Amino acid sequence: MQRAGHYGRTPLSYTSASRREAMAAVFLPGNLQDEATCSVCLEFFKDPVSIECGHNFCRACIAKSWKDLEMDFPCPQCREVFQQKNLRPNRQLANMAEIISQFTLRGAKGAEEDGLCVKHREALKLYCKDDRRSICVVCDRSREHRPHAVVPVDEASEEYKEKIQGRLDFLKKERQELLEFKVNDDKKTQELLKTIENERQKLLVEFEGLRQFLHDQEHILLGQLDKMEKSIAKRQNENITDLSKEITLLNKLITEMEEKIQQPVLEFLKDVMGVISRSEEVKCQKPVPVCTDMKMHVCNFSLKTVVLEKVLKRFKENLRDELGRGEKEDLTLDPDSANHLLILSADLKTVRMGCRKQDLPDNPKRFDTNSRVLATTGFKSGRHYWEVEVGASDGWAFGVAKESVRRKGLTQFSPEEGIWAVQQNGGRYWAVTSPQRTPLCLGQKLNKVRVYLDYEGEEVSFYNAENMQHIFTFNVAFREKVFPLFSVCSTVTYIKLCS
Repeated sequence: MQRAGHYGRTPLSYTSASRREAMAAVFLPGNLQDEATCSVCLEFFKDPVSIECGHNFCRACIAKSWKDLEMDFPCPQCREVFQQKNLRPNRQLANMAEIISQFTLRGAKGAEEDGLCVKHREALKLYCKDDRRSICVVCDRSREHRPHAVVPVDEASEEYKEKIQGRLDFLKKERQELLEFKVNDDKKTQELLKTIENERQKLLVEFEGLRQFLHDQEHILLGQLDKMEKSIAKRQNENITDLSKEITLLNKLITEMEEKIQQPVLEFLKDVMGVISRSEEVKCQKPVPVCTDMKMHVCNFSLKTVVLEKVLKRFKENLRDELGRGEKEDLTLDPDSANHLLILSADLKTVRMGCRKQDLPDNPKRFDTNSRVLATTGFKSGRHYWEVEVGASDGWAFGVAKESVRRKGLTQFSPEEGIWAVQQNGGRYWAVTSPQRTPLCLGQKLNKVRVYLDYEGEEVSFYNAENMQHIFTFNVAFREKVFPLFSVCSTVTYIKLCS
């Protein structure tokens, strides 16, 4: 029983000792902490040393205090002056400071929960912005925080709450914008996918209709061939029947006459005139040859085959041309060719007209009089297309120009000058033809135009890019490299190359 009681008291004693230790850590007397604190840095001693007057300081603190002195070394605490630096390590004080700091650290958690400074057991009423932590009034007076920006914790809390709220509002706005973007992008993506599916269905319907049409035409033509085959076979059978009858009759008569010739004289002369008469009455009727009637039908059908070959060849070429007009070109404007009045965007995609000439270097490629600019890319073969966004106001023109187009002096828009273009002028749209311009009746304003160039096909065509309505086509036998050309002659409009 005594053993049980002895063992039963041990945990209780241990617990009480732990509690006392924790309480000692939290409630260490202030003067004891002061004794373990350096009066210079107001921190627990680190490598403490004693000077001749008996005061103690961190080795680094006293060294910093006497840094620039060569004689008369004053005590930072009592101001007594010494002739020499005489520093004696104080190991006992170092051990004591270490023990007290450990006790302080053990009670730090409880102190922080109670809103107390771990080091000084004072209320954490201030906030150091430099160190970004709460401090007490004693910390504020220490050398560590003396040059720092320190404000009351309530003021710091309100200030940072406002900043956090501002960031919170900004992030919520960003999140909302991203959510709206996602919803809109998903919606537009679904619409685009739906459009693709509709185009797929239309394509399938068109090609199925085309296949059905070709199948029907094939069936008709094959039927005609079958009919001709049957007609030929019928005529051939009829001719064979008629010829067989005639041949049988002739065989019979020939046999009779051969036998007659072999008879004795007296027998032979009997009825000899009858045999001769019967042979003379035989009139063989040859049937009409099959090829006489049917050859013309076959020849006529052969003409259909020739026509079919030509039509299908032309159809395939036209379909391939229309569906495969090359890749879209991602053009940029050539600043070396731009007139001094034209202002190009930083990405070299947009051109407009300025109010005064720019100071630009002279360049053989530059248009010095006409307000024109070329693209950096030219073409001397193949099929290409690009799209141009145009301003609603008058004063623009674009198309293609041959590489040797005149850059110096005033020149007209015309095929004779090596330019094939459309323009908006006087509130109307025109194709720049020669000797006079051709008015274009479009029925609606142009916003975006697609330009097709077929070098070998000798065509430059313009289409309304929004509905692919044909605008105009120039037929040109190109002999040299050609470049997309753009012109703006009004400050209230622009031309933009679409990517």
